[in-house]
Order: sequence, then structure tokens, then C-alpha cells
Amino acid sequence: MPDKRLIRCDWHKTSNGPLETARIFDGLTQPEGFVVERSRSEDTIALPRDGRAEVLSVLRGSAKLDDPEYGVLRIKPGVHLYLPRGREVEFELAAGTEVVRVLESPEGKSSARGTELLVRNERYLAACATESQMLRWIFTPQYVSRRIFLHHDRALISRNGDPVSWFHTTMFDVGGLPMNEEGEPVFKMSYNSRTEFNVLYDVAGDVRVRFAEHPYAEKGQLWRGWRTLDSESTYHLNEPREVQPLRNKHEVVAHNGHASLFCVFDPAPTGVEKHQPGSYSDYEAFDVVSKRPDYAAQQAVIAAFDDMVQRLSIAEAQGVLEQQLRTNVEVQRAHALFEQGLQSQLALEASLIDGLKDDPKRQAILQPWRVKA
Repeated sequence: MPDKRLIRCDWHKTSNGPLETARIFDGLTQPEGFVVERSRSEDTIALPRDGRAEVLSVLRGSAKLDDPEYGVLRIKPGVHLYLPRGREVEFELAAGTEVVRVLESPEGKSSARGTELLVRNERYLAACATESQMLRWIFTPQYVSRRIFLHHDRALISRNGDPVSWFHTTMFDVGGLPMNEEGEPVFKMSYNSRTEFNVLYDVAGDVRVRFAEHPYAEKGQLWRGWRTLDSESTYHLNEPREVQPLRNKHEVVAHNGHASLFCVFDPAPTGVEKHQPGSYSDYEAFDVVSKRPDYAAQQAVIAAFDDMVQRLSIAEAQGVLEQQLRTNVEVQRAHALFEQGLQSQLALEASLIDGLKDDPKRQAILQPWRVKA
């Protein structure tokens, strides 16, 4: 039986030559209220823009952004943009490039609050860490979640008026994770405080998802059948709050592979990690998390890292980073923080791996996804 929560890319040629687009959400019928689409081109071509604010990530290939403030920026996979409303930029895709876009939709009542161009290179996101906490590159026994935009970032706002997040996540092979009731290792989630859509673009091995049926139960849970996921899939956790206080309960498996995706949360998580292996864990509501000491501690230090990511990401995209490291004091300070944060991230990841020394299979699954020194 078809499930509206599982969407497949339906590619169409546009009037713009070799450009193909797959519209995933039209902005009208989803609770987030955004237009979401993937676009790809067989040849070098300008990407049409109509002045709406958007978040854009390059999935493969390369692109060139010509911006009135920063000049020409070279954009590659692992680099993410927030383009504010009305920004007069030209965006060119090289041959073989694919991007994913999330655009505000006045018809869907989504909007934007950011007025500045934001550039987020994952090289620098991976160095947002203190000695005790990963701030944006959250490496766990189950997945790595690259927190490109968080609740405090001035980017997009969903239909309900809350800031949303934009994450780049890879869920690892489930070998060694706790079992479900059927005795299968799974990644367990139940997003009771929010909706989420997951745009998969890099799936390897046997990857599947299944959704729980109401009423939810601790034992004897009824489930819909397993649905296969691939690199052309989006699954949408969109049970409305009015249905049940417990919502969006689901399980994901990945055997002999992994699943990489981009996702929007509505409202955005704060960056404070709550998922625990073996439990149907949720990101709690912002008005709950924001009152906790760990959130205050995060906010006290993350602003400096945000500035570091912006400065170094732009300088690298402009091709002037090496020059500015010799001449620009602010870039030099940002790079010193990058090096400090990178060492903290590496140490925290090493500690996590060491904590799994009794499970060498799980250690081996995680190793390829660690940040490189």
C-alpha cells in the first residue's frame, strides 16, 4: 500500500536547456511550508532564481556563485549556503552538478529572517567543539550529524513561525546496535516534538524504514511494512500534533552500507544531542531544552565558532585563504580557533571509539566516518 510519507524523485526537464529538476515538496501541503527540490545538469548552466530566500547544498559536482559583496565563490560538495531574500547573485552549475534546495514559500506561509549570505564549509563545521562538547559535527555510535543551521542561526522560518534546522546526516550500518522486538538491530526514533523530512542522496547497501501504527506501545507495537530506501527517496515524518502526543515513531536499518541525507526539522533542534542507542529518542521541544544548563553552555561558546566558520568558508571559496592567513589578523584568529576546535573534536571522537572497545565490529563501522586530522 502506498505511504504518503515516502516520496520518490520524479525528474523533469526544464525549459532551461540541460537542467532537470525533481520537485519534492510544493510548499503548500506540508507542515513546514517550504518548496524542496533537487536540480541537476548535464552541462554548465545558470541555476534559475526568483529572489526567494533559500538554503542550498551541492550534492555532487561544483558550482560558482557570483555575489555582489564577496565576488566569485567556488562551491563544492560539503559547502552549504543560505541565500537571503532578494540577494542579487548569479549561480552557475558545472556539468554533472546536482544540488538540493529548500526555498521559502509565501503561499505555504514559510519565510526567512536572515538578511546576510551564510557560507558553511564542512571542513570548518567539523572543528566546532570544546573539550567537553561537539557543537555542530555530532559524532555518535549511530550516525554523524553535521549541523549546518541550528535554531539560533538567522536563516529560514517554517509555517508555524519557528526557525528550522538544516542537517547533513549519515546513518551508519546498524550492525551491533540494540535489537527491536523482532530481534533486528535498528536505529530507533520517535520525533514527538517536531516534523522532519529526509532527502536521501547517497544510499549504499540494504537500507529500509518502517513506521509505527497508532496507538504506540512499549511492547507489541504494530508496524507498517519495511520500505526500501535509495538515493532517490525522501521520507517525511509529518504526523500532526493533533493526532497523538506521541508522533513519528519509526525505525531505520542499514545493512552492509549507510544512508546519507539532508533533513529539515520543524522547529529546529538546538544542537544538544539526545539520541541514545536502543531507545525511541526524540529531540525535545525548544522551550524545554533552552531552559537547561547544557544549552546555555552551548550558546556561550558557539558564536565564536560560527564566526570562524563564516570567515574561513568565505575565504576558501574566494580562493584567498592562504593569502589572508599571512595578512589578515581576524582570519588568523579564526584559523587558530579552527585548529583548537579540530583537536577537541578529534579527542572527543577518539574517546567515543575507545568506549566501544568491547565491540570491535561497531568500532570498525564508525572508523571511516571519523573527522580526518
